[in-house]
Amino acid sequence: MMSRSIEVILRDEIFDEIEIEYPDDHNTNLLDQGIDSAGFIKLIVSIESKFNIAIPDEDLLFENFSTAGLIINYLTAKSIA
Repeated sequence: MMSRSIEVILRDEIFDEIEIEYPDDHNTNLLDQGIDSAGFIKLIVSIESKFNIAIPDEDLLFENFSTAGLIINYLTAKSIA
């Protein structure tokens, strides 16, 4: 299952790297997890690096990446894993 491997990388590598606890609930807003603007930039850079992609500027909205579920959906839609 593709989304599972995405989730493992998110939880074990990316969230660990940006020092934000991976939420039990995929709908938890990352702002509630303590992410700030610098953390968001680190999140995007880390996603791009770990998944070897370039996220287009028009997709770089916090609303697209504000929860773990949205990140997983975005990456799944981009057929990454």
